[in-house]
Order: sequence, then C-alpha cells, then structure tokens
Amino acid sequence: MSLIPGSLSVRDVLDVLLVAFLVYQGYLLVVGTRAVNVLRGIVVFAGVWAAAELLGLTTLSYILGRAGTVGLFALVVLFQPELRAALERVGRPRGRETGPSGAALQDLARALERLAERKTGALIAIERRTPLGEYAATGVQLDALISVPFLEALFARNAPLHDGGVIVQGSRVVAAGCLFPLQSSDGTYRRYGTRHRAAIGLSEVTDAVVLVASEERGSMRIALAGRLGPDLNGTELREQLRTLLYDRPTLGDFPFPRRADASAVPSPPASRSSAAGGEGEERSL
Repeated sequence: MSLIPGSLSVRDVLDVLLVAFLVYQGYLLVVGTRAVNVLRGIVVFAGVWAAAELLGLTTLSYILGRAGTVGLFALVVLFQPELRAALERVGRPRGRETGPSGAALQDLARALERLAERKTGALIAIERRTPLGEYAATGVQLDALISVPFLEALFARNAPLHDGGVIVQGSRVVAAGCLFPLQSSDGTYRRYGTRHRAAIGLSEVTDAVVLVASEERGSMRIALAGRLGPDLNGTELREQLRTLLYDRPTLGDFPFPRRADASAVPSPPASRSSAAGGEGEERSL
C-alpha cells in the first residue's frame, strides 16, 4: 500500500528509517574513539575510488579496489579492541542493574577519600550491566561486604593486593588484585601512570564506573566510557557516583574532557600490556 499513488510505499519509508537508525547507532558506537578518524579516512578512500570509477581511470580504480579488499582485513586486526567493545555494547542487557546500596556507596566514597588524603593509590571498578567476571578471574576471589576499613586494608602500602584493582558487584567486593586492560595507545593519556591508564582501559571495553586515587597527587577521579574525569572532592565524588549508578545519565551530563583536550599528568611511561599496577609500576599478564 502506497502513501501516495505512484510514490513511496510504507515499506520504502520503513526501509529508510531502519537504515537511518542503524547508521545513527553505528555513529554512537564509534563517536569519541579513534575509530572516528578511521571512518573519515574510509569515506575519503571510497570517494576517491568512486571518482576513479566514474572518470574511467582503470589503473587507479584497480589499485584502490585491491587495496580496499586487503584494507578490510587489516582494519579487523588493527581495531579488534574497538570492534569487541562495540559488539559488547550491542549485546548488553537493557535491564536496570543492581548497584551498591546507599550505605555501600557512602563507604566507597569515604574509603577513596581517605586513601587519597594519605596519597595511597587505589583502583576500584563498580560493575553495571557488563559482567566483569573475566577480570575478576585475574585476581583473588573474595566475597566481602564493602566497608571503609576493609578497602583501606586492601590498598595499604606493601599489602599483597595493593597494586591490583578491586571489583565491586552490588554491595560486595568480589575480587581484588585484578589486572585491567590498559588504555589503547592513541597518545591521549600516554603521560598518565599505569593505574590511571588501567582505569581508562577498563572503562573503554565495559560500562563500569572506575574510581582511581593517585598516590602521587592525592587526587580522586572517575573513568567512564574511555574518558578520565576531572579531580573531585568528597562531595563531588558522592554526587557523581549517585547519579551514575542510580540516575543513569549520558556522558555529556558530566564534565569529562574529550580525548583531544585531556590534560596530562607527568608520570613514568606505561607498558602496552594489560595492567592495574601503581602509578609507576608495570604489571602484565
């Protein structure tokens, strides 16, 4: 049945709307990542290829065609982390996750605040919809209620699990001493320490809210969706955690800098392997 005789049918309109929806969702998956620049390059490449075909430039068209075939396989290899993250985001359950209780959230914020005051490094990942079981398996399995003394003991200097990350599910600590993937080496956060890059790296491939305390500067920050937020005081930390875990806002609701605008904090260079160590320490799988 056509909307207008001799014009578009309902099926045609539905087809266009679905394509537009898929294109928009694809854009949301790559926006804010290094894949955006690659996508622009692909558009330019396709434009030159189409122009060569239209102008009858046989040799150039042949070369670009061959390069395009090889390039598709190369892109899959080079951007495996981004593709994995995109597919994981598509497959995330849409239900509302169970976050920490109000008391547990207060204990998390207070523990991080006290650790930062003492310039004791800390790395805590709060699970949301994406399961963190594979990262929990790299550390020591626990099943403990969240409390300020317990978290302080885990991250105390010279403690066995000090250099790893802690994973929180609901109101319980399920693992400590965990290894998190480092932030992809696109140069944006290359001057940050390993702990900060591990926080950013985990937030790139999951929807976890990752808390990090610096042992050099005594600062507290939140990593979310591959970006590192600004320094926070105790009140700001509590407000942002409450909003992120209960109200579920978009990233644009927070003052998280874009990658190109991220400020650098001097620290020793980090390795490219998976890690969750101290500011200047390297730990790899």
